[in-house]
Amino acid sequence: MDKEQLKKDIQSLINDFRANYNQYKKELEANTETKLVEPLFALLGWTKNDFVKRETTRRGIKKGFADYAFKIDGRIAFFLEVKKVGIPLEKEADKQVISYALSKRIPFAVSTNFEELKIFCVEQENATTQIFRVFKKPEDYISNLQNLMLLSKESFEKNLILKEAENEGRLKKRMSIDKILLDDLMHIRKLIADDIEKTYPKKYEVNDKEEIVQRVIDRLIFIRRCEDVGMNPENMYLEEIKHLPDNKAYPKLKEIFEEYNRRYNSGLFTVGKDNDCDTIKIDGLIIKKLIGYLYESKDGQYIYNFDWIDADVLGQVYEQYLGKILEQTKSGKARLKDGQAHRKEQGIYYTPAYIVDYIVKNTLGELLKDKKINVEDIKILDPACGSGSFLIKAFDYLYENLLSKDNIKQHKIDSQGMYSIKTEILKRNIYGVDLDNKAVEITKLNLLLKAAEKDRKLPEEVDLHIKHGNSLIDDENIDKNAFKWAGDFQEGSFDVIIGNPPYIRIQTLDKKEVEYYNRKYESPEKNYDIYMLFIEKGFNLLKNDGVLGLILPHKFFQGENGQNIRKFIKKNNALHKIVDFGTNQIFENAATYTCLLFLQKKKNKEFYYKKFGLGEDYKNLTKLAFDKKDPELLKEDKWNFSGDEVQKVLMKIKSQKSNFESITKKIFKGSSTGNDKIFLLDLIKTGKSTSRVFSTQLNQEIELENNLLHPFVHGEDIRRYAPIKSNKILLFPYTSGNNGIELVSIEDLRTKYPNTFEYLSNLKKELLKRKVELNNNNFYKYSAARSLSEYTQPKIMIPDMLVSNRVGYDEQGLFYHGPAIHSVVFNDEIKKWNAHFYLGVLNSKLFWFFISNTSTALRGDAYRLTPEFLNPFCFPKLDLNNKTIIDGYNKLNNLVIQMLSLNKKLNELGDKNTSETAKLKEEIKKTDDEINEEVYKFYSITDKEKEIIEESLK
Repeated sequence: MDKEQLKKDIQSLINDFRANYNQYKKELEANTETKLVEPLFALLGWTKNDFVKRETTRRGIKKGFADYAFKIDGRIAFFLEVKKVGIPLEKEADKQVISYALSKRIPFAVSTNFEELKIFCVEQENATTQIFRVFKKPEDYISNLQNLMLLSKESFEKNLILKEAENEGRLKKRMSIDKILLDDLMHIRKLIADDIEKTYPKKYEVNDKEEIVQRVIDRLIFIRRCEDVGMNPENMYLEEIKHLPDNKAYPKLKEIFEEYNRRYNSGLFTVGKDNDCDTIKIDGLIIKKLIGYLYESKDGQYIYNFDWIDADVLGQVYEQYLGKILEQTKSGKARLKDGQAHRKEQGIYYTPAYIVDYIVKNTLGELLKDKKINVEDIKILDPACGSGSFLIKAFDYLYENLLSKDNIKQHKIDSQGMYSIKTEILKRNIYGVDLDNKAVEITKLNLLLKAAEKDRKLPEEVDLHIKHGNSLIDDENIDKNAFKWAGDFQEGSFDVIIGNPPYIRIQTLDKKEVEYYNRKYESPEKNYDIYMLFIEKGFNLLKNDGVLGLILPHKFFQGENGQNIRKFIKKNNALHKIVDFGTNQIFENAATYTCLLFLQKKKNKEFYYKKFGLGEDYKNLTKLAFDKKDPELLKEDKWNFSGDEVQKVLMKIKSQKSNFESITKKIFKGSSTGNDKIFLLDLIKTGKSTSRVFSTQLNQEIELENNLLHPFVHGEDIRRYAPIKSNKILLFPYTSGNNGIELVSIEDLRTKYPNTFEYLSNLKKELLKRKVELNNNNFYKYSAARSLSEYTQPKIMIPDMLVSNRVGYDEQGLFYHGPAIHSVVFNDEIKKWNAHFYLGVLNSKLFWFFISNTSTALRGDAYRLTPEFLNPFCFPKLDLNNKTIIDGYNKLNNLVIQMLSLNKKLNELGDKNTSETAKLKEEIKKTDDEINEEVYKFYSITDKEKEIIEESLK
């Protein structure tokens, strides 16, 4: 907002007021509003769409109408009361507008006659005299512009006025959800559970008690929401219970429940439904406490206004609420245990609001643009609905769309006829299924909150469309929670499928369940994740021309276990759009790399792709620039969405004659199974200048009994062209016996290998001469392959995950390693060629270009280098009869040997920063550039293709 321009515009308004003062005094209050007040607030950024005139509210116990209710995103930000010019505000306006704000629990109220303007923080004591901000004459609007701007739309959008009032101690801190409300809900939950156990010892199992507790809390949340949005029955407030004697508290609460059941006729308040909520007694003191905590946090620092809490935001609290497990101690007391780990095991992560909005907007929102679609008949399903955030957003889109249609407006039941639209949406349009029964109940509650209107009965039918069950299984012999896709849920009957399905690897599931999936679905492949089944199931649930939008891990783009779901999508020409978040993490505290996948059940002739780079503003999804792609790209075994020019270079690399499989005896890694235990001993450096290298020379100097001790490396020990270092020694206590290979325990080593510890002692003495200490007090168990022969041969060593090329060479077959390294052992045919040639190719820009465009991306722009991503890379065919190839081979080979020598010298200098190190680094860079150039020549890379490669790597 341009302050200087604002001052000029306000001054023009003041000049008009001063010039026509006598006339303004004679005019009606309505003219003061339209000619002075509304123009002033227009200058502060508010439009006519931002306020409602004559907003229904209360003044004490009486009904009232506020002159203005200014709103942000549909919620009231402040009330404004206007009096005609010349009428003192303190006569009536101040108290009037404060009472309106208090009745709705709105923190701010404003009174003005344009001559004067006051801003009140309504909750502070003596609000009418301890005025937050006051402008005693119009000229103060300019001289005190900074305070006037607290009333700007931007100030309310950014909560600037709220922070100012909190900092001055005039308001208690506001909290819409977050940890404070969650903690209070947890406290309420425990209070009720403990009281039930006290009154009815051992009568209820934990799960039964959970159901009762949740039903009580759900009802209270619904009532508080109704109160704060003005839909509660006349003169009926939970807060009044706090002032009753303890023995009257629960009977009064039950009266309120009964009245809400009569008014709204929802299953939420049905007496005797599902559990003993309506038959038990709860201590009145407990009731009064928990009601108090729904108005104000138990620490007294926060005010809760449920008009400020969107139903979908309330779902975030409930997602966390579901992540707590109520346990019962031996004494019968309830204990709260964090169950988030359990929900993560179930692959459940709460979806950020901006993701929910984008998915709904780009599925249902796009469908609503089609004028041929009969909106009232659209069916929307979330097959793993959780607390209902996707369905709530879909409800909002449908309601806004239907509200704008003239034919709908003609079908009002009465003056409050919006009721018919909201309930019809729940009856006909919204469908959900979830395996968690508590989540299903919360989805229902959230939808009821959306549909509720004063004195209008809610539909029982909502129970028919939000169901408990396993969306992926329809056979009760496999899962008692199997869900039948029939009737209203008939497969092939849905227009829109949306959601965030659980991410669960099949290794964690019951064998019978996995066998069912393998029989029933096309997408299973190797160790797959069930979100792939949700893609297939969701697509099959769609009717023709239906749309699907899900947030999912993007590993299935290239991973071997995604092969069949890629085929499924390609076979159906279903791919419409992908938003790839790359290595940006959408979910808090979860190393999951995701995309938004949009499918259409029609033959798509093209699809659209957008990828976010690391650190790019991935939360801003309003105007994305998509690349248009040809579905022919999906013919590739793995999906690669790079541009056409990049694709051509990748194809050129793939067209070479040799791949990893053709030149290697095998690619192996240390075992990752828990059965193959080894023991690692630390090498602890005690001398500053001592190298930590467990060298070949050292290995030769000390005769090791039965080949038990070996240098061991982790992935981070492998450095590009640098000598391999190890600060671990592997004790490999395996023996061959009648029963095959057996592990010898540390305890048995003294008896089975009596000289082992003597050799360890000798080893320590030798190391100490080199100022290196061997720590054998602690043995670290680690998984590795049992076969010694795999390691004791020359091998190229490739770490499992890399941010850039970092490939090493163990020329003497000395080093052992675990599963974080893949070792390449050449076959006999290739052994006649020096491995340095292949080391140069694998450390080149060309190789990293290939990996970074074909492998699965991980956090921090790292990539997987497992065999499934290494094998597609191809090498030039070496031909002894081709002089050009031999000359190039010799040159590249010599450059790599030179590179190894230069890095060895640099390594020997350690951390010194001298002219010698600077010179070495310069030579290393020059040699590296020459290696890259030679690799380019082997692949016949043109100057244009070289630009593409190097631009891609920036």
